[in-house]
Amino acid sequence: MQPQTGELTPEPITLETQKRTPKTFLMYEEYSQGDILETVRTRRLEYEKATPEKRRELEEKVEVEVDDFRSWLQETKSLEPSTARYFAIALKSILLGLPTGTQIAQLFSIVLDNL
Repeated sequence: MQPQTGELTPEPITLETQKRTPKTFLMYEEYSQGDILETVRTRRLEYEKATPEKRRELEEKVEVEVDDFRSWLQETKSLEPSTARYFAIALKSILLGLPTGTQIAQLFSIVLDNL
């Protein structure tokens, strides 16, 4: 008897449909003093419409923002450097507006919640 396999078609997780807001999102909103949902929408549109050169600029901007967020977490929230880095990295793809960003952030959130 062979095991049956089916297609896995998970419903995409979006910021609007997730049941629990990851801690990373809440801390980013405190840091940025803005709504992460609006930030992601704006960045997704910018990234989708961008030329390759503009995408590189956006990626560099996000790198700086992620590093600034990491520093803020260490200074303001007194997080250990490695923990602050994980929280900051968890936001990287979502701040670029990439479609998989929310799933990546959710995964990091689960890991960080279990530390």
